Formats: sequence, C-alpha cells, structure tokens
Amino acid sequence: MADSGIQGPSLEDRIAIDDLFSQYLWALDTGDTEAWLGSFAEGAEAWEDQPDGSTWKVQGRDGLLQLIQKYHGDPKFPGHQHRETARLFSPDPEGRPDHWAARCYTSATAFDIESHSATLYWTGYYRDIVGKIDGEWKLIRRWIAPWTGEVLKRFEGRA
Repeated sequence: MADSGIQGPSLEDRIAIDDLFSQYLWALDTGDTEAWLGSFAEGAEAWEDQPDGSTWKVQGRDGLLQLIQKYHGDPKFPGHQHRETARLFSPDPEGRPDHWAARCYTSATAFDIESHSATLYWTGYYRDIVGKIDGEWKLIRRWIAPWTGEVLKRFEGRA
C-alpha cells in the first residue's frame, strides 16, 4: 500500500485479518469455544488491563481455554455482543515478516431478553499482534484495555 502512503498489510491481507477478527467476535458471543480458540496461533497470549492498574496474562491453548470458559460459563454472559472499529496497523514491534501490530476501539453491549433492550456494558481498546501462519492469519497477542490511562494521556488529569 506504499502508493497511498498508508502503512499496513495489503488489501487482500486486511480483508483476511478482518475475517479473523469477525470469527473471533462471533465465536466469543455465540459460545463457540473451539472457533474462538481457532482464532489464535499456537502459543498465543491474551492480556487484560484491570481497572485497579494490574494486568493479567494467559498463554497457550490451556490458558486461553481457561479464559474463554470463564466467559462462556458465566450465566450472565449470553446476550453480550462485542464490536470493534477503526483498526489501525503498524509494523510488528519484533520486525517479523507477515506480522502486524493492530489497535482498535472495542465495546460490548449486554442484551436483556425480557425488555428486548441492550445497554453499553464496556468500552476500551485492543492492542493486537497478528501473524500469517501457514498462509492463515492468527492472533499472536490480544491485549484488552479499558478506555482509561495511557490512551488519555494528552488530556490533563485523565491519564
């Protein structure tokens, strides 16, 4: 994409990466544990910044399985819908070919079946690393963060 001055994967790869994220979100919100796990590369990591400033991390299939079972096993989880938007790409911090860093806004709504209404449940952003493994795009790292802290450092008193 050098002609446009935009840095990032080719248009074909962007579409495939978008499909990867769509698979991830659809599997997350419909309880499809295996498809959700299939979004990740072997040895992948997931991180989440907590409101208290701490961060937790899981790695590999077993860690990711424990993470998704926490959500898919929660009786309050069905009805959540996660959305991503405004994805920006930058070079992989480790300089690996066919790998990209990506960040985007994310939000989740919770649907109440009795009132047929949805409410905003959470808002934040993802900092991801994706890689093309054996011709297929996979998540290498997914870092989930609330819309606080570092992203608001340019606003006095908000970081």
